[in-house]
Amino acid sequence: MIPPRRPLAALAFLLIPTAFALADEPVKLAGSARFDLTADAKTGAIDDGRITVGDGSIDRPNWLPADRQTGSYTVNFPVSRIGWRGLSVRFTPRATGTVAVTLMGPWEQASPGVLYRQEVLWDDLKADGAKLADGGFEQGKGAEVPGWESRGGTVVVQTAEVAAASGDRYARTWHNETLSTKLEVTAGTPVTLHFKARAALPKGFREPKRILSHDTPAHRAAKRFRHGANFGNDLEVPPGQTWAVNYNADDIRHVRAEGFDHIRLPVGWHHYAGPAPEYRLSPAIFQRADRLIDAALAEKLGVMVNIHHFDDFTTDPAKNTAKFLAIWRQIAAHYANRPETLAFELLNESKDAATTEVINPIFAEAIREIRQTNPDRTIVVGPGRWNAISELPQLRVPDDDLNILVTVHCYDPFLFTHQGASWTGDSDDRKQTGFVFPGPPKSPLKPAPGLALSPGFLATIKAYNSLPTESNPISPRVMDQAVARIKEWSAYYGRPVYLGEFGAYTAADPTSRANYYRDFRTRLEAADIGWALWDWRAGFNYWNPKTNRPEPGMHEALFGGR
Repeated sequence: MIPPRRPLAALAFLLIPTAFALADEPVKLAGSARFDLTADAKTGAIDDGRITVGDGSIDRPNWLPADRQTGSYTVNFPVSRIGWRGLSVRFTPRATGTVAVTLMGPWEQASPGVLYRQEVLWDDLKADGAKLADGGFEQGKGAEVPGWESRGGTVVVQTAEVAAASGDRYARTWHNETLSTKLEVTAGTPVTLHFKARAALPKGFREPKRILSHDTPAHRAAKRFRHGANFGNDLEVPPGQTWAVNYNADDIRHVRAEGFDHIRLPVGWHHYAGPAPEYRLSPAIFQRADRLIDAALAEKLGVMVNIHHFDDFTTDPAKNTAKFLAIWRQIAAHYANRPETLAFELLNESKDAATTEVINPIFAEAIREIRQTNPDRTIVVGPGRWNAISELPQLRVPDDDLNILVTVHCYDPFLFTHQGASWTGDSDDRKQTGFVFPGPPKSPLKPAPGLALSPGFLATIKAYNSLPTESNPISPRVMDQAVARIKEWSAYYGRPVYLGEFGAYTAADPTSRANYYRDFRTRLEAADIGWALWDWRAGFNYWNPKTNRPEPGMHEALFGGR
């Protein structure tokens, strides 16, 4: 029996929050750790900053004046509450002096001027090429940490819930409460720092329910959505605009013949909704969606239909929640009798004000609405920040609903996948093209004439030109990191995860595109993760509509010898 509807306000009492107020201070489980490196005046500058082990980013601090950026790096890397993660970072000082290492946490605003308290634990810090004081924090107690300066950061004794990485103590910091120490460095001598970190559990935090079975309805559904193609830039295009790609039954047949098992169908339902309070959807959008959905189902393809580009909702979720729920109520009723191979994805790439914490209770209510008419339908739910993998720890779905497939997106390495894409911004950094996959290139890439590239971007080009593939910023290394993070979360919580979008824009050369798709696909399949490429023939083409064939190398990249 399906329970009666409850008001949205009541739902807050049913959900486990991931961000909450503690003594009027917004608190959140950290998804990343951060530390800064700052050279003194004698050292002047530090160069060749790179991550040698682990997953993260090292950048010049762009909030500093340009003449001070060469003396600093800021390093961010993902952490989890599940266990310790390691990271190694290398840099080279230009002159002999000192470099400060400051342990903190991520910078994220809960509201203008107010940061989330996202605490990070640190342990087992080591340095090659410089001396580091008590990197295990075994001599520390509270704010008294020999060799370290405390600005609110502390050292705590391990607990039964969180054991130290080594010894029995570790440091605890966040963005506004730091610990720092100084390294004595020698001109031209590389320094490599090794860190271990994890997210600290906020007071009052409660875990989502862990699912131990691997034979839930969601796990079975995941097997139906293994190799997909997005029909992008069609039904999500606002009425009256002329840039839409018009998909048809021929596309469906080609998708099936190529070996795909499903399509992901983005739809801008909100463009066709009437006024409040019913927000009645126009029959015209159902007719257009039905044509593709039914053609795909007839070809024995699965279909994943979503709400795409609902920018009013992501800009102001509270104001547009009633419309969001009304749209799903109507979609669910319309497709209630379609086969189980049709899945509902609540929202594509929640972003901006629609953070993971904000959408968790709204999505839970949407799931309740859908379950009124579709008790056995697979529902697909993704976190905020454009379905970022790093947001998985913040995601909450109803504990007792076992037919929810979790989705994330990944376009790393972004400099390669989106080179030449005009919609990514006006920065000159975004206009640089010529990146190949994987790096390094046979001939060094030179900055395009007339572009004012940032110091951080120039440093990335230098690393791309010089570093071997295994540590290059444009390489399968980033895919390994993404897949490892998905697997960690999925295995721990027992929720299957699906990669709903990945892809490389056609500005990249065909060989590099094929390399990228092949390398990502093989890693996803080895990890038992289903996927859908972006897109079929709308700019990230699998299919070339002019030749009526796959783009060069694409079939082999995604299906091997099949």
